[in-house]
Amino acid sequence: MSLRLASTPLIFASAIGALLVAALSPNADAGVVPVSFTYGELPASIAEPTSLAFGPDGRLYVATTTDIHALTLTADSVGVVDDETIATDLSWVLGIAFDPTSPASPVTIYASHQDPGATLGFNGAVSKFTGPDWTRVPVVTGLPTSNQNPTGQITYNHMTNGIAFDASGKLFIAQGSASDGGLPIPYFHETPLSAAILSADIHAPGFDGAITYDPPGPPADFNVDQVSGDVSVYAPGMRNPYDLVLHTNGHMYATDNGAMGQQTSLTCATQGGPTSTSDKLNLVVEGDYYGFPNRNRGRTDPRQCTYHPPSEPSSEFYTAPLVILPNHCSCDGLAEYTSDAFGGQMQGDLIYAEWSSGRISRLRLADGGESYLDNPTPLSSAFAAPLDVVVAPNGMIYVAEYSGNVVSYLAPEGSPATPTPGSTATATPGAGLVGDVNCDGVVNSIDAAFVLQFTAGLFLPLPCAGAADVDESGSIDAIDAALILQLEAGLIDHLPP
Repeated sequence: MSLRLASTPLIFASAIGALLVAALSPNADAGVVPVSFTYGELPASIAEPTSLAFGPDGRLYVATTTDIHALTLTADSVGVVDDETIATDLSWVLGIAFDPTSPASPVTIYASHQDPGATLGFNGAVSKFTGPDWTRVPVVTGLPTSNQNPTGQITYNHMTNGIAFDASGKLFIAQGSASDGGLPIPYFHETPLSAAILSADIHAPGFDGAITYDPPGPPADFNVDQVSGDVSVYAPGMRNPYDLVLHTNGHMYATDNGAMGQQTSLTCATQGGPTSTSDKLNLVVEGDYYGFPNRNRGRTDPRQCTYHPPSEPSSEFYTAPLVILPNHCSCDGLAEYTSDAFGGQMQGDLIYAEWSSGRISRLRLADGGESYLDNPTPLSSAFAAPLDVVVAPNGMIYVAEYSGNVVSYLAPEGSPATPTPGSTATATPGAGLVGDVNCDGVVNSIDAAFVLQFTAGLFLPLPCAGAADVDESGSIDAIDAALILQLEAGLIDHLPP
């Protein structure tokens, strides 16, 4: 299903409820461009958005609890030319991502979600959807799921959350715990793959994504073993890691939701006082233990029997968080700010969403990324339960406002990013249908929008760049977009030559 929201990309939707949101850089000096943003909302009806990602075709992909949309944005990044629904009738989609080793066309998107028909307690899954018909194929099944009422109606709590790929195409999964503090009160017991960052080399020969357990039913105690499935624990000890980022500095970072404060595991046989309720931002290192107990894995790794509060310093048994975040902030979506807007002041910063406060905040990392320069700085508090964030090459920050039923944005004020490659970009030889820039077999205003976004430096490369130099001038520019629009409007009957 596709919903046309604007007749051409030259008719831009105005920002809804725009207001100026300014956050001066903590070390701003005279002559330094202030970091400030304008708030607005995309003109698209998106119910309960949960996750955002830009695809290789330049579209903004938006997951909701049940659907996945692909939005074609206008050249100014604040309007929507087209809203294609590529998947429906899903359950709790909380993460979407693109594999950088996959071909740009046809587009393939990966999504984490729940399978209500799976064994209770193991409902988590990752599937891939491949265009243009968006065929769904299971990739990983049998991931853990917490349940607030193990003997009655399914009521999901911690689930399979954000996903990300490294440059080699290895999949990483932020997997929630089954319990509040490591004890099954009133939740399920922890299991072999719960409460951790997981990894799966999905392109390895013979990869098996079907995880099975012994015993096979809902977990009744800690003695559950993983029988099959090429998914393993990369970094244990996180209660509910919601999102993760593979940063350009080579490090992995993940947000982690703090506990409600129930009693926790002190050893694999004893329990103690309440847990900390602080959220955390972790610098994730393979094999390190981050303090949330899992008695199932504690059978072979005694570190994981013991709870450590986030205020405790790192030791050989435990890795403290990079940053301790506010209590119950539900700090969730996480992204790296890669744009050179504001003179590059924010490049490499971490941007994260705070569900409870409605804030989007910024953390400035020190050189090397293993520490930070100053405390997190709010960029805006204008959001209704923000759940995820994504950064566009031009510096726009898009936000999934779960309670607001909208994808909103923060647009950089007074400091546009450097266009890359700009209006002088050279076309790639070997075009198919002239003007069919997104390789869908049709020449229309969506192709014109792609050309305009390309010339503005909003994404690179075009899926079918060889089809974009419509006037054969040797460069891709706004004239090519104008010719495509004239063709769709019937003002010309063919494209050059």
